[in-house]
Amino acid sequence: MDIASQYSDILRTLKKDKYNDTRDKLYKLLLERKIPYLLSPDKTDEMEIIKPIGEGAFGIVQLVRYRNRIYAHKRPRSNLSKSRNSLLDEAIKLTDIVETHPNIQRLYFINLKTFGFLMDYCCGGSLETYIVDSNTTYTLTDALNWSYQLADALSFLHSKQIMHRDVKMQNILLKDNYQTLVLTDYGTATQLGRSLLTNQAGTPIIMAPEVCTSTKYTEKCDIYSWTIVFNQLLAKQYDPYGEPNLNSFGLIMKITTENFRPRKLNNCPSILVALMYRSWHSDPNERPTLFFIKRVLRLILNVLPIEKQKCSKEIINDNKKQWINECNLSQKHLLNGPRLDNKDSVNIYQDCLRKAKHITDVQKDMSEMEQTLEAFQKEKDIKKDHHKQLLIENVKLQQQIEMLREKILHKKRPQ
Repeated sequence: MDIASQYSDILRTLKKDKYNDTRDKLYKLLLERKIPYLLSPDKTDEMEIIKPIGEGAFGIVQLVRYRNRIYAHKRPRSNLSKSRNSLLDEAIKLTDIVETHPNIQRLYFINLKTFGFLMDYCCGGSLETYIVDSNTTYTLTDALNWSYQLADALSFLHSKQIMHRDVKMQNILLKDNYQTLVLTDYGTATQLGRSLLTNQAGTPIIMAPEVCTSTKYTEKCDIYSWTIVFNQLLAKQYDPYGEPNLNSFGLIMKITTENFRPRKLNNCPSILVALMYRSWHSDPNERPTLFFIKRVLRLILNVLPIEKQKCSKEIINDNKKQWINECNLSQKHLLNGPRLDNKDSVNIYQDCLRKAKHITDVQKDMSEMEQTLEAFQKEKDIKKDHHKQLLIENVKLQQQIEMLREKILHKKRPQ
């Protein structure tokens, strides 16, 4: 039985005009993109709700178990079409990203019973919760690693012609013992190339000045937001401005009219201060590229002392899954796990992991460089073709002028 016939009952309930949008979105997700779905009469295949873990303007997130695996289930807050369609729109945006990335949220199933969807569960919670918890501690290396992963996630999105527009700590989740960062919530994400984007999208504390003033803006607004998160991580506090009594409107006014930015951090390396000041520049064209930001962070990480990390069977298995998913390696090419009761074996294993990671990072850089050069060459060719066209048009115009001049002279001559 095909998908269309299997969920025909749902489609029949959406025949009314007010459900047209919902039906069209489901059609796109299930038929065009062939996303797996939940709608089984078999009780053994039902989704088990464990507990609520979060909520937003249009959706509620629950921890669920389905087919012996844990997921995060995002469903509409209500049965109103606005709430339902908002989540289906986010599901469509998530499925716009065909390739997988370790720092990008992934969608697995559409739940036809709730009009929600199942995605990765990140057991570490949000970065905001982690930062404000007085019982948690992290190092400069952790902050730089998270910042690098966030820049890499945004770089990946931009390469797919998508800008996020709401990069903030609440939308950044942690997993793998707080080592891996995942960027989530794509409700405000949109396609690049729409040069007339002028609508305000995002949260005031991380919004770029050009977004606040509703002027034209590009993917550079994500770089500004990245910088605010970077500052929050280095400052180890959620409020980077130090003015809790300032409301959203007052904050936007100060950012746009007074060039108001987060407070200067004490004892912060000058290279990081310079990177922040450049990355939250009021002129988007003055902000560095994500490729440059990643290179700076990697250079700093390479000179910082390497911290010993815990090693367990779970971490080794997670490492294997990560190498399989990210690098498409087969089992025979994976590193063998160390003897956990032998310190030297663990040290050798972690050293091999670092070297392998360094190789893949270099490969990523080379790939990004090739893409940048290719884009530059295309732009150069377009300009060259345009220049040739202008020259041809100029020659034609000169010929027309000469013909007109001849006609005028001919008329003036005595017959």
